Amino acid sequence: MNTSRILIVDDEPWAREMMQEMLEREGYLAFCAGSAEEALHLAEEEQFDLLLADIIMPHVDGLELIQRFQERSPDTVPMLITGYASVETAQAAMRQGVYDYIVKPFERADLCVAVSKALRRKRLSVEDSRLKELVGLYKVSESMITSPEQREVLDFVLSAAVQQTRSSGGAIILFDTRRRGLVIASAIGAWEPATRVANLVLEKGIDSWITEMGSPCLYTNIDDHCLLGRVRKLDTGYPLLSDNGRALEMLLLPVRSERETFGVISVYKEGVLEPLSQSDLELLTILATQAGLSVKSRQSFSELEEACLATLNTLAAWIGGRTGYTRDHMERVAQLSEQLAWRIGLGEHEVKAIAIGAGLHDIGLIGVSELILNQPGELAPREWDVMKLHPVIGDEVLAPLTFLAQARVIVRGHHERLDGSGYPDGLYGDEVPLSVRIVSLADAYDAMTSQRPWRNPLSREEAIAAIEADKGTKFDPDIADAFIDMLREQP
Repeated sequence: MNTSRILIVDDEPWAREMMQEMLEREGYLAFCAGSAEEALHLAEEEQFDLLLADIIMPHVDGLELIQRFQERSPDTVPMLITGYASVETAQAAMRQGVYDYIVKPFERADLCVAVSKALRRKRLSVEDSRLKELVGLYKVSESMITSPEQREVLDFVLSAAVQQTRSSGGAIILFDTRRRGLVIASAIGAWEPATRVANLVLEKGIDSWITEMGSPCLYTNIDDHCLLGRVRKLDTGYPLLSDNGRALEMLLLPVRSERETFGVISVYKEGVLEPLSQSDLELLTILATQAGLSVKSRQSFSELEEACLATLNTLAAWIGGRTGYTRDHMERVAQLSEQLAWRIGLGEHEVKAIAIGAGLHDIGLIGVSELILNQPGELAPREWDVMKLHPVIGDEVLAPLTFLAQARVIVRGHHERLDGSGYPDGLYGDEVPLSVRIVSLADAYDAMTSQRPWRNPLSREEAIAAIEADKGTKFDPDIADAFIDMLREQP
């Protein structure tokens, strides 16, 4: 039996009953409405695969009905019935997204062929939607492999979840590492539902939430929702969605990997015409699992990165301790660089990368002998050539560590100057990256104000005067001005 659901709308009872009989003989589930108003009412309660509407009806004609019907049921394929065919009719029908029209009077075979072709289009549309769903899952999987940023992966996951389920919006909410707070890692649509979910989790307590809602749960005011037999209904003391008298639903799933739960992914709909289905639940379960794998993978990588960075910082401290005058130099440069980066308005991610690079900028001195480092006077030309290799050596030390790509730029470039007089690459003007301009200035200032075997340290004002003199040649003028203002504000 063909279970396709067809709604016939015609103000003439004999016409709609005749078409209903013809289609039911073919095994279709045919329903009738005598007016556009009745059809629109049915659309709020039922789902139909095909709408077969007479073009001429009192009050609301077939074209207007189709427009309003599609607002309620966009997946329903529309067809028109007309007493005459014309170019104008065809053009108007196409503008309304009508798939085809059939001209009265027609034979049973004509009607069945037209309906069959229209429903075939419906099936192709469903298959196309499924293909897009699979492509979306593929893109999420690909992003997990190629993207170094967890935020980007989670944005992909949530975008796929909202688009494929035709939801109004959604969010991914993660617990912080100590399980004391929450982070809204990604959100689409209004932020209010995401913050209400976050408040719900915090009120219940994260551990309690994991125990109570460790499986999918549904918040809804739809009494006969099709998922209620498959997931637990979530009852809260306050609304998660705005109560506007319309149908509401929000599906929440834990983001987890193996036995560890990292947070929750949710999608929501307000004014529901097509409730979330079993296939939506299955898709969201896959996406929640992918999000969990991403978080777990990023967590493992972060632990490795932190351990590796701690080792490098220990090595940097040892290198600084090889001479009395370079002890704590890299740490001081990192602090100055971080303060300057914040001052000129860089974002948190950029500031962190600059602080890391500055804290390791002289790590290449591991390849320079202590005899040269502790030379009591100025270096001879050959010794100076060896010293100039330390940015290259540092770059090579960090090369295998892809997560330190931005730090490598600073390590290699911290002796470059705007006028091209720096080393090792002789970069000029805009070729010198912003991060390098910041760290090179902080490095030069700390060197000027530190003791050296061949000279005494400069005072703060003397160092500022030297920076002023080199603005526009060695140092970026805007960054130098910001740095000088910063120094003068300090006690």
